[in-house]
This record gives sequence, structure tokens and C-alpha cells, in this order.
Amino acid sequence: MAEDQSRRGSHRVFEIASGDFGGKLMVTRRTGRAVREVLGEALEALPQGGALFVDTRGVELMDYSFADEALGVLVSRVAGGEYGERHLVLVEEDRDLLENVEASLRQRSLAMVRVDELGSEPGLVGKVPDHLVDTLWAIYDAGSITNADLAKKLGLNHTACNNRATRLAKLGLIRRKVETAAPGGRQYSYERIA
Repeated sequence: MAEDQSRRGSHRVFEIASGDFGGKLMVTRRTGRAVREVLGEALEALPQGGALFVDTRGVELMDYSFADEALGVLVSRVAGGEYGERHLVLVEEDRDLLENVEASLRQRSLAMVRVDELGSEPGLVGKVPDHLVDTLWAIYDAGSITNADLAKKLGLNHTACNNRATRLAKLGLIRRKVETAAPGGRQYSYERIA
């Protein structure tokens, strides 16, 4: 697998199709486990707040077993907090290959941010409740937004808005920052990861 630095130091791109794991054919749980271990190491090497862009564009075949073991399990661990404030983004064009990734994530009630290529508009693969999807895209449209501004934009009270954004942050779909607000309070802000 080839690992390249992206434009920002806290982001890395990992190309699944290159390396010693079967090239363009990604099948079996065993191969998925090996790839997941390497991806996990790459995630741990990132600074807090960093994102690992998992590029599957060169893969020609990915079965469900591989998708679930490599990505489903890894996304589950990210959502469980195992990697701290590190994020995953899938780099894949909208094609048949996404079906098995989608099935794995939906079965786990999880999702990943997906882009066709670095810098393109993000989409979502997997399953997130509609009200969270609306909140996610409001954050992505803004790029970075405070809880107060997001609540106003969505017509929610601050607590409901913070609860939604906290859930999105725990799923690894956004960054959540805590800032000091005068006098002695806290203010949350949220950022897109792709």
C-alpha cells in the first residue's frame, strides 16, 4: 500500500490498490484484516484531528467480507473512540464497488464521508438518521461553525443542536472543538473533515 502526504500535514492518503494485499482484487476477511491493521497503524500515526483518506479507486473487485473486515470494523473502532480524534474519509467514485462498503456500514448503523477525489464535494456512504444528515450538511456547507450559529441555521435550541453535532463527532464525520467563551464558559464549534 502506498501512503502519500496530502496538501495538509494532518491528512494522509492511503491507496488500497497498491502494495502486497492483492492489488486490484480485495476479497476475503483475511485480506481485509491485514489491510485494516495497516490502516489502523496509519491512523495512529496521524496527529489528533487528522484524517486518513482511504483511496479505493484502483480496486476492481471488493467483496462484502473484505469491505466489512477492512472498513466496517475500522469505522466501528473510530466511532468507538479507539483512535481518538482521528478520522476516515473514503476516496471512491460513485460505482458498484461502494455497494459492499455501504452494506457493511448500514448493517453497523455507521457512515463514512466519501469524496470522488481529493478536494471534491463530499457525500456519505452508510446509514445516519435524516436529522443528523441535515446537521452534517449544514456544517459542511459552513466549513466551520459555532454551535450557536448552527442552532440558528437549523432552527434548534442550543442543547438539541449540540447533541446532534456531538453524535456526528463521535461517528467521526466532523471535528468538534471546545473554545473558551467569556465569562468562563465554553463554546463548541464544528468543522468538516473533507
